[in-house]
Amino acid sequence: MNDEFDFATPALPGAALGIDVVAQPPGQVCAVSELAPATVPVDSSPVFIRCLSIPGASVVVPETLPGGPLRVLRGESAVRGMAYPGLPYESRLGVVGGTFPYEFRIIAVTMGGTPMPPSSVSIDFRHGTLRFTPATETSVAIEVEIRDSASPQQVLTHSIAIDVATAPFVFVAEDGIDSAGRGSLAQPYRTLGYALPRTSPVQAIMLRRGSYLTGGFIIGDTHAKTILAYPDEVPEIDLDYAGSITVRIDQLPGARLEGLDIRHVQQYGIFSDPSTPGLVLRHLRFVEGREGSAPSENPAFVHGRGDTGNNSRHALIVQDSDFGPFQMLSSGAYAFTLFDAGDSLIENNQIRLGATSGGIHDKDNSQGNTYRENYIAFSTANATSSGIAVSAQYNSVDVHIHHNLLINAGVRLGVQCFQETCYMRNHDVHHNTLVGAGLTFSWGVFNPTSFGSRFSHNIVSSGSEAPYAWHSCLGSVPAAFDTQLDIGTNLIETTSSRAMRDTECGGGPMNMGWSAWRDTHGMDTAQSGSVVTATTALTGSGPTIGLPATDPRRPALGHLYQPAPTLVDVIFADSFE
Repeated sequence: MNDEFDFATPALPGAALGIDVVAQPPGQVCAVSELAPATVPVDSSPVFIRCLSIPGASVVVPETLPGGPLRVLRGESAVRGMAYPGLPYESRLGVVGGTFPYEFRIIAVTMGGTPMPPSSVSIDFRHGTLRFTPATETSVAIEVEIRDSASPQQVLTHSIAIDVATAPFVFVAEDGIDSAGRGSLAQPYRTLGYALPRTSPVQAIMLRRGSYLTGGFIIGDTHAKTILAYPDEVPEIDLDYAGSITVRIDQLPGARLEGLDIRHVQQYGIFSDPSTPGLVLRHLRFVEGREGSAPSENPAFVHGRGDTGNNSRHALIVQDSDFGPFQMLSSGAYAFTLFDAGDSLIENNQIRLGATSGGIHDKDNSQGNTYRENYIAFSTANATSSGIAVSAQYNSVDVHIHHNLLINAGVRLGVQCFQETCYMRNHDVHHNTLVGAGLTFSWGVFNPTSFGSRFSHNIVSSGSEAPYAWHSCLGSVPAAFDTQLDIGTNLIETTSSRAMRDTECGGGPMNMGWSAWRDTHGMDTAQSGSVVTATTALTGSGPTIGLPATDPRRPALGHLYQPAPTLVDVIFADSFE
């Protein structure tokens, strides 16, 4: 995650430059960046090593939802539409719908109107990350084929247009100068504060390696909405515990921040108010965050404010980013606190905050958000934290939480859905692995207008605690309980005699034994495919936790996939160039 590493025995200056990783996870390939020199630098300057994961093709994961049409979020602005000649370009699609996981292929490329071989642009077969290095100014058109894991597969073709030119880019470097006529790669500005008001909405600011003290700033509709790291360099935006990056846009294009370290966050790191045309955050690292000096509302590294009724104000794509640590003074600190977020995708992030209330808090008015393949971990001392909470303070619909790994944390639905008018509908929590002490899967909805939520194909290893929890103090089981939730096809590892416990009152009918859970309410029945066992089949630790490759349940349960080897494995296994 962008850290430096010094070898115990330095390589000789002038020797051929290369790297061979002897032991690494299956499917991972590490290589020296294409921007690196051919020989070891004489001045001992750092060299960037890029590691990519290349899983096998044609993954089969049965019975996953949502199952709707495949869609590329943000449409034409799904990936960055500008590239600089001579510099590596990288961007990633955000896809929802269908049956996850997906397969991505390049089927056509044209540059300057001339057809090129598809291999001229590489794509991550599993995640849809595009990468190529344009030699000169030109227009690039790429056709990407996306397939899901259904049988038969859904197939979607998506067109991408990228303008390769120098004019849209403004450069900032620590050794630059803030004066008129500058901002080019050869003559960069020195500070963001000087560069930003001298840009247009269709331009991008590219930061060179270094630390940029800002104290916070606004990304609005009148100036550049894209801030990027120079390829293979890691610039740091230092907020100095004095402000946040406030994104306040109502017009296209959407905003985008990529490749940055964001340090010294107080209360909020990125404050979305609003980001209706879209906000993309990729390859960011949030470090050294803390709650404000006077405890205040909903501190988080990414905060989406809601203040216009039930309108969706935030269209977020957050990918491949790292969150933590965050110092909480009172309660309620998270990596994300979201109000009125809709049609958003949070995927492939690492969240390790320390002693906070949780990782992701989708607080109210959730509309079609997806949380997948995130790694969220807390210590056993902080095991009452929630990993992903959808509180439904003002309703929530069509939220999907799948293929996440949560350590000492769980999934909480409806924690603030108390009023009779509140509802939580058609949520799907599937193929997650929830391991360790504290909360696992918990439910707090009791009003009769909630329905259609599912918890299935998960691995829940809760030790001596009950794997399920209830968040509302009731004297009897709600009549609608059996229709609000569908729970089955799970692997439950616990020694608890209770399936569900009451976290609010400590007693009553919601402290439910396994016989009532399975026989009376039809949850986790053997007929559904659920297995309840006092022993654990999980191996490994941290992000490597999972069922062993020989376990027959691996294709159906948990966050790991079981490849089905076919001829396409041979064809597409090295789809990275």
